[in-house]
Parts: sequence; structure tokens; C-alpha cells
Amino acid sequence: ERVAPRTPVERRLAEVWCDVLGVAEVGVHDSLFDLGGNSLVAIQLVSRIRQDLGVEIPLRQLFEVPTVAAVALAVGRARAETAGTAGRVEDTFPVLVPDLAGRHLPFPLNDVQQAYWIGRTDAFEMGNVASHGYREVEVRGLDLDRLTAAFRRLIDRHDMLRAVIDAGGEQRILPEVPSYEIAVTDLRGRPANEVEAALASLREEMSHQVLAADRWPLFDVRATLLDGDADGGGGRPPRVRLHISVDILLVDAWSARILARELGTLYADLDAPLVPLELSFRDYVLAEREMAESDWYRRARDYWFDRLGTLPPAPELPMVKAPAELEHPRFARREAILRPAPWSKVKERAGRLGVTPSGVVLAAFAEVLARWSKDPRFTINLTLFNRLPFHRQVDDIVGDFTSLTLLEVDAAGGDCFEVRARRLQEQLWQDLEHRYIGGVQVMRELARRRGGGAGALMPVVFTSALFGDTGGQSLTSAGGLEESEGIYGISQTPQVWLDHQVSEAEGSLVFNWDTVDELFPAGLLDDMFGEYVALLERLASEEAAWSGSAGPWAVA
Repeated sequence: ERVAPRTPVERRLAEVWCDVLGVAEVGVHDSLFDLGGNSLVAIQLVSRIRQDLGVEIPLRQLFEVPTVAAVALAVGRARAETAGTAGRVEDTFPVLVPDLAGRHLPFPLNDVQQAYWIGRTDAFEMGNVASHGYREVEVRGLDLDRLTAAFRRLIDRHDMLRAVIDAGGEQRILPEVPSYEIAVTDLRGRPANEVEAALASLREEMSHQVLAADRWPLFDVRATLLDGDADGGGGRPPRVRLHISVDILLVDAWSARILARELGTLYADLDAPLVPLELSFRDYVLAEREMAESDWYRRARDYWFDRLGTLPPAPELPMVKAPAELEHPRFARREAILRPAPWSKVKERAGRLGVTPSGVVLAAFAEVLARWSKDPRFTINLTLFNRLPFHRQVDDIVGDFTSLTLLEVDAAGGDCFEVRARRLQEQLWQDLEHRYIGGVQVMRELARRRGGGAGALMPVVFTSALFGDTGGQSLTSAGGLEESEGIYGISQTPQVWLDHQVSEAEGSLVFNWDTVDELFPAGLLDDMFGEYVALLERLASEEAAWSGSAGPWAVA
């Protein structure tokens, strides 16, 4: 039975939870995880509690007892402890006032952008790669003129869609750019073999692009017109295949969700009003640099630097070629889906355990890596969409806010999967308490201590875009479109061997591995990915996969 808020603090907290989670009501004993919470939501909640109630609540509080009632008690304790200092929160964030006059002046790259930018060169092992995403989507009934007009509004609206990076490594927002044109290829009425050849050629050209960073645009959108039916027949609206190539220097996964939502809104109504944006990514980057002078930053630096002596290396997977031998790494994709029913069972079981959806998928990924790694203790690289609450519009603007965090995994011993999953979640939440220094800086310090870059590489990456419902419509849900289908996707990141990406679509878990296959023995990655898919399916269907004394591999 849902218990309504009983005190002013509980009522205010419930309002914050409803706002952040996008739900109508929250009971004081409802678990954050049962309501769809994840690490990103927890970070947002902690930020809002700081802003609205004036106290700092540890992230671990939300992990250990994730209810409004428990947090209300923690707020009371925190207020009592700070009573002697007029209730102030220690180390307030910089107050960000948007610099409208300086909006188009050069500004520095953030840590991840700088790593991506340098990774375009051969300065480091596994370089000569743009941080780049490519996707093909096929849509029926698409009005390309309308789509182009909607996309131009986005370019005008979001600064980073007009960004360039100069030869010295500073970025700049162009005040004006030419009207963007989507290049169109018409393959209607052509023989099937010619169509396939043309599509394959375009994919080969665009999928591993390295767009010139000092010239606008750092994205490339094209369209191919196809016959109404896949077999070349007619009778249905023509198919339009969109080819979308974007340099990740501009956007992170959260930004991509913003763009998809707003593009759908504008496609449905070109005159749709959107809230004006006063905040710029430039403002955010400069404010973030000020954090280096804060106690939060110093505590985070001490936490991570003190752990460097014991932090294990990346997973030691079997390899047939040294990464340094690859002059131009080439990525391949393996992908699969866990349908809504089994995925709901996994999330429900994880929620009872106190583990987020991202956390349980991460734990399963770690199990598979441990099975093939020489040492069951290793470190993997997590991408974190870490938007610090400098301004009320921080979550509304586009840019690469990505931060990295290094997660230590210990899969040794005879613990069952649920114990290891919870332990891994606890480690991650403890690490996220110290998120004010990025993983790039930590890896630089690790490289300095180990006397070189290669030993500090953390080339196995986990990227979760399990954000939940961000509201609004996407292009594929906009009016007038009969149907759409994702056809192909691939991404590349410099100094990465294996990037595991997860997201949710129509209630299903959608996941893929983007890998440099040339490094590994033939068939190895196929075997690993197959085991990973099988493990997720067992977690959905067999209790013993969670609690069996021999771990998930004991289940046939």
C-alpha cells in the first residue's frame, strides 16, 4: 500500500522524485529502483536535493535505502550537523551566468574531447580513429524537405551543431553557417544488385569517416530513395534510408536523445515552440574547469590517486596481434535484443536486489569478461553522462558531456551472481561519489606512474544509455510516417578494443559490442558474445542463474 508523504520534507522530496523520475506520485516507502531509477537518476536527485533542501546527501544513501522516508531522515541528520554553519552546503557549485557576449569565442576542449581529438592522430597506440557514430534508418513516407527544415532549426538552436575545432585544439561555435542540405541519391527503379552495391559503397564511405574537425559540419546526413517495397515492387510509400554520420566530439548519448526528441517535435510541427536556450556548452566547459579549485575535486582526486597502486589492469583477453601493430583499426558490430517480457523479469529481479538495470547488465558483462580473462580481477572503463548542476538548462543542451570512470571488478571466489552484482553496484556507487575528477585524468596519472601510456590503457568500455523515458516524441513517432526500421549501426573510439553499448527501445533491451576483431583469435568474440546473450536469457528465466552456489555458469 502506497503511503503518502507525512512531513514537509517528505512532501518536498516526493515532488523532486516525481519531477526527476517523470511519475505522477511517489509513496514514501517506494523503492527508487522499482520506480525506474538508475545511476543517472540518482545523481540528478542528489543535485536537486542540494539545490532545493540545502543539504548534501551521499549517493550511497540512495543505494542503501532508496526511499523518500529514508532520505528525509538523512536530510534531518544533515541539517542538524550543519546547524552551526547556518545550514549551508559545504563547497557550493560555481554559479553559472551565461556569457552571451563571449558565446562565439574559442574555448578549451574538455578531457574526453581532448582524448578523442588526439586519438584522430597516430600519437598514441590504437589511434588514427575518429570518435564516430554511424547509423542507417529506413523510414516510409518521409518528407525530406520537411525533415531538412526541422534539422536546420536544430542547427540554429544548438550551438554544438555549429562547432569546429581549430588546429591548436580549441573549439569554437560559429555564429552562422550555410543552410544544411541533405544529399539525396535516387535508387528507385534500379535493379536489386545495383541498389545493394550502391548502398554498400555508401556504407563503406560513411561508416568509418574522419571528418575534418576544423571545418563545418562535423556530421554528415544523407538520404537514399528506394522503391516502396523491399522486393522492388510498388503500392506502398517509398522507403527513404537515412545515413547519419556524427563525430562524437559534438554530442553524447544524452544529447542524441535530445536531438531525436526535438527533431520529432519539429517534423510534426515546424512551428512548434521550443523553450529558448540561454546556456551554451562553452559556459558549461568553463564552469567545469573552475571545479578544479573546489574541495570536491580535491577529495575526488585523492580518492582515485590513492587507489592507483592497487587498481588492476584491463581484462587480459587472448590476443593474436599487439594493438601497436594496427595502423588503422577497423571496428565490427555484434548486436542482439532481449525482448520486453524477459527484460522486465531481469529488471524486476535486479530491483528486488537493489541493483539498477544498468548495474545488472554491467555485472553480466563482467562475468563474461572474467570467464575469458587471464585474471578475474580487472578494470573496465565506464562512460558517465555527468552533467553537473551549474544551471537549470544543463540537461537541455547538446554537447559531449561524457566523463569516464574506472570500475574495478573482482570476479574471483565462489560467490553467486547476485552477490557479485550487488558488490559491483556498491563499488560503482562509491566511485560515483568521487565523480568530480574524470577518468581521463586518472589514466594520465596512472600512465605517469607506470612510465608509459600502454600500461594505463583501459580499452574495454561499457556504455549505458538506459535513461528511461525522456519524454516527447522521436522522428519515428511523428505524424505522417508509416513505419521505420533501424538497418545498421557502428561506432569507433580511439584506444578502445571492445565497447559494449546498451539502450532500451519499445520495452526491449538493445545491446551491441563494437570491437576491433583483428586483435583477437578467430571466433573468440563470437563465442564471448554468444555466452553473454545466453547469460542474459538465463537471468530472465532461471532463478539458479542468480543464486546458484556455483554462479551463473552452472546453469546449462
